[in-house]
Amino acid sequence: MTKISYEEILSIQRRVNIVDIIRNYVPLTQKGKNFFGICPFHDDHNPSMSISPERQIYRCFVCGASGNVFNFVMEYEKISYYEAIKVVANTIGINVEIDNINKQNVIKSPLYSIYDISCKIYQNNLNTPFGKKAREYLKERNINDEIIKEFKIGLSTINDEVIDILNKKNFSEMDILKSGLCIKSNNNLYDIYKNRIMFPLSDLEGNIVGFSGRIYDNSNENKYINTKETDIFKKGELLYNYHIAKKEVRKEKQIIVVEGFMDVIRLSTIGIKNVVATMGTAITKVQANLIRKLSSNIILMFDGDSAGDKATLSFLSLFTNSDANIKIVRLEDNLDPDEYIMKKGKDRLLEHINKPINEVSYKIDKLKTGINFNDSEDVSKYVNLVLKELENIEDDILRNIELKKLSDLTGLDIQTLNSNMSIKRKDINIIDKIKTDNIKMDKYDKASKYIIFNMIKNNKIILYYFNNLSYLPFDIDRKLANEIVLFYKKYNSFNINDFVTYLEDKKDLIDLVLKIDSMDFKVEDDYSIIDSYFKTIREYINKKEITNLTNELKKEINVNKRKEIAQKIVEIKMKESS
Repeated sequence: MTKISYEEILSIQRRVNIVDIIRNYVPLTQKGKNFFGICPFHDDHNPSMSISPERQIYRCFVCGASGNVFNFVMEYEKISYYEAIKVVANTIGINVEIDNINKQNVIKSPLYSIYDISCKIYQNNLNTPFGKKAREYLKERNINDEIIKEFKIGLSTINDEVIDILNKKNFSEMDILKSGLCIKSNNNLYDIYKNRIMFPLSDLEGNIVGFSGRIYDNSNENKYINTKETDIFKKGELLYNYHIAKKEVRKEKQIIVVEGFMDVIRLSTIGIKNVVATMGTAITKVQANLIRKLSSNIILMFDGDSAGDKATLSFLSLFTNSDANIKIVRLEDNLDPDEYIMKKGKDRLLEHINKPINEVSYKIDKLKTGINFNDSEDVSKYVNLVLKELENIEDDILRNIELKKLSDLTGLDIQTLNSNMSIKRKDINIIDKIKTDNIKMDKYDKASKYIIFNMIKNNKIILYYFNNLSYLPFDIDRKLANEIVLFYKKYNSFNINDFVTYLEDKKDLIDLVLKIDSMDFKVEDDYSIIDSYFKTIREYINKKEITNLTNELKKEINVNKRKEIAQKIVEIKMKESS
């Protein structure tokens, strides 16, 4: 098959809605004609990415990421431009062959293969006579065959068969040791997982990158042995079950966050699958961003003990000034979700999930810790802490509800409480952000951008530029202008949506043309004004040439050549002043 044509790509693009595609990756909210969402290409907390259904393009007004539906999928999935076309085409039932497209060679770590092979060995072990006791243990814990298969649960044996098989498959000793599956002693490798139920840990794409091995026979060994961090396994950058949960989260429009992978598995047994786990680590900024990109509606259901409270507050601190809608579930009797379901049942847990606590109520309740409400100084301290929390609430109704609760608790009237609170308004209006996007430019840079802006907005200016200037002094501007001219000459018209598709994966040009397109310039019909900008560009070119000739003059020792250079400088200056 020949390379897919521009016309075929355009046909695919026109049959899909960019909003529908991006919504599969990022939660979106409509404001006016456009949609807005958290930008997945930088550390974003407030929606800074705008998607235009009318123009079928997206642009982040903070980091500048921009393009059409193919560019978004390419950047998000970290795949080639033509692979992105295939992904988008599949959503509308079009099969695009890309076998002939040269893909970038990616050197994959041998650890991926080591973990994949090991996982298959563990899964097979569970179905052998040796695995009978482990299967019975899982059955007692209500983990059936379907769940075992879904989470690829397996079993390590009492021998070193995994190491033997990896050796036979010619993996180096160094790589086997790097995997963390074994240790070396007396020049021999020994499997560290002995007779344990094995739970594979996956990266964001679903590739196995480690294991957690759990005892099941009441031995005195450590309850869990976990794979050490490697080049491909960074606990703080991953979330357990992410690759499975992301589809469920989009369907449920809500994500549930727990601490342990057994909590995820247990929730799955009662049909709740929009769940990820932090794998017992303190929540990191990377994990928080991954969660927010999946959904703005978040339920935290950490362990019911004091450590779970600490983890919850730590999580909330990472979402300060975020537009995320965070609710909290706190389980009684210090239980984690796995234990809670086993001891109190599915229905009791669902009651908690269906009636979570809002973030404000949870924080205010935690502030009561250690407060003596019979001590006026303690009460004053508590009131001031609560008011500080309420200052950040944009929702007037929610704020007034909490003020009423505070008034009932302390006996202070609402007017007194209100007078001691200065409400902070978070300015998250994306339209205002657009206005701050303009970068300071000198007159020459402004002239260059102004010319391109009018080429984009008025087809007639494209040929006027080509016939009367045809040169811009800044490399990327000149390259973009040349592409615009070529596009116009080839298709006899210019449309920015089609032009972005024409540029394919030229990210620098796509970002630039969409940035210029959004600038606060005037569309000119008066050619004399366009000419004035052409004149400014010529002035820049002349100044640069004079500077070069002056430097050349300083180095030249031949008298005749010095005269020639000086004459050229005079001629340029005379032409400039005419």
